[in-house]
Amino acid sequence: MCCAFVSDPAESAALRPLGPDERIAAVADAGSVAPVNAALAAARPSPHLVRWGIVPQEDDGVVVARATIGGAPVLVAAQDERFLGGSAGANHATALHGLFRVALTERPAAVLLLCASGGVRLHEANPAELALARALAALLDLRAAGVRVLALCVGDVFGGAAVLACAADRIALVPAARLGVSGPKVIEEIHGKSELDAGDRAAVDVLFGAPARAAAGQVELIADDVAAARAWIALGGASSAPFVTRIRAAHENLAARLAATSAFDAQRPNRMSIAPPVVPIPRQLSSFYAALVPVDGNGWLWRMPGEPVWFTRASGLGTLGPREAHAFDTALLAHLADRGDRDRARLFVVSDSAGHESTRSAEAVCIAQYLAQHAAVLALLRAQGVRVFGLLTGNGRGAAFFANGLQGAKVFALPSARVTAMEPSAIARVTGLDAARLRELTDDDPLLGTPARHFAAWGGIDATLPDLALARLAALV
Repeated sequence: MCCAFVSDPAESAALRPLGPDERIAAVADAGSVAPVNAALAAARPSPHLVRWGIVPQEDDGVVVARATIGGAPVLVAAQDERFLGGSAGANHATALHGLFRVALTERPAAVLLLCASGGVRLHEANPAELALARALAALLDLRAAGVRVLALCVGDVFGGAAVLACAADRIALVPAARLGVSGPKVIEEIHGKSELDAGDRAAVDVLFGAPARAAAGQVELIADDVAAARAWIALGGASSAPFVTRIRAAHENLAARLAATSAFDAQRPNRMSIAPPVVPIPRQLSSFYAALVPVDGNGWLWRMPGEPVWFTRASGLGTLGPREAHAFDTALLAHLADRGDRDRARLFVVSDSAGHESTRSAEAVCIAQYLAQHAAVLALLRAQGVRVFGLLTGNGRGAAFFANGLQGAKVFALPSARVTAMEPSAIARVTGLDAARLRELTDDDPLLGTPARHFAAWGGIDATLPDLALARLAALV
């Protein structure tokens, strides 16, 4: 995937120092930039920031526009890292979602994302995570419909924003940009300096930096100038390959990457085989899964007896990392994609985990791409007629919930379920907010409270179920 784009130095002008509107104007044909529509041109300041003493910004940190590039019509979104690190608040993410929905109707030559974001805005965690998850689903539905999506990372891109960027058809970084799901300080906080010293710039760059990502074949690398960016965009025209072909090809590429690392069982003769889970099914769900039939041999995918209703595996104490995401996708592609009766098939994506894998090894293989691919496989199933639902049975944490259960058309939850964007101590470190105050808000605050009822209040949970009775689940869908 590595490819370097350069340009004539006499024509170069760096994108990174520019503001988001200036970046759009720089890559667009002269005089072609215009509003997308009245709704997306309207001010969208966040209503959630005043409580933290933060003055909201009118565009909530993202500029959207229509333009032409090389004469071809494009829709563009540019994130503003100067405002709260480019974090995606609820209104920011809703603007992205709106842009993708317009593109689905208008079918431009491409949608271009000029990415620079630290991920979900933790000051407004519940509505922000929900809105960005919906934007991710809309982006993938757009790709499934044949509209090309290009992500050019002109600033650092982390968290859910990294998953969104990696969900594009093509992704490129300028040399100074970094990409990852868990930032260096997060990994150090969880595992200690022996895992990663966040103060060691060289070690951080080797793991997250654009040159290292490109050398590993994970992204494309382009010079930080306008001419190089325009050349890269011009080469990003629509692919003639069907969406299913591209998803299956990406799955094989990600399998090969895992097979080349010690984190994957290289002894397996078939790199497409499904690795067994490393943690047991949560004890409270053992009777539920006992009533189902495992269909893939290792228990990643289960089926309701006598019904075209499938369930993915909950991991409880386990994390969703590259290995697990790839195993899920292998099972889903083998048993649900391209089925003759897929218009009757229903899939429950069960969420209960310790979150996404926040380790050096996960970032080394670019976990963002595995999570994005998992969301893309779910989008493929949706496009093929499979009805996909989320089922939150325990802990919905971070990117493991964002790219998994939240990609369902509807999400159901048990009363005891919780949604956690990030732990209070980590939110405090990222945002600078008071950790003690954040801990006090964990149970009862609509924005930061983790009980599922708060997420439901924002529209993120469609129904709370008293139990997991199979007849009830079958009737729901």
